[in-house]
Amino acid sequence: MINTRLILLSLVFVFLVSCENTPGISKPGELETLPYYDIKGLLEEEIEKLDGSLVVKTSRINGQSNQTEVKLSKEQWMDELDAFFEVDINKSSYLNSFTTEVDKDELIHRLKPEEKSPIKEIRIRILEDRPKWITFKMSKESPFYTSHTLGEIYFNNRTQTIDHYSIESTQKIWFLKANNMKIQGAVK
Repeated sequence: MINTRLILLSLVFVFLVSCENTPGISKPGELETLPYYDIKGLLEEEIEKLDGSLVVKTSRINGQSNQTEVKLSKEQWMDELDAFFEVDINKSSYLNSFTTEVDKDELIHRLKPEEKSPIKEIRIRILEDRPKWITFKMSKESPFYTSHTLGEIYFNNRTQTIDHYSIESTQKIWFLKANNMKIQGAVK
């Protein structure tokens, strides 16, 4: 009886120890390899650096412009750059939905023609392992509604932080005039 328990306990111990090196299971503290560029992770790091930064913000809604200077907290930065968090394609539902190509110093993720997603394209220019700019295109369409969004973030080479950004969206509801909105921000 004791031998059976000892053998069973030994087998459980061997099984648990062998799981540590099983392919696909990361050891504690190791980073998971993502299939696409980690925009979300990059922005979370950048927002930490920008907490409390002054921004000159220009908003244009249907041709009417307004400019303000504001200090943004981390939470406000998350809201301000929300469109960039929306283009996080490192989700299990998007696995193998995008092609990835490299053209000189540009990394390009494009939606495959047979796949469905509002995210159509993401481009990242990378020099010396640092992004210089990120752009994206999103588009949603239904019989009654269309929406197109373009986003751009540029990084300052000297400070290695976000320098300026813009997000432009055009929405058209059937029978109504199209609405165009553009937000631009320059970090001081």
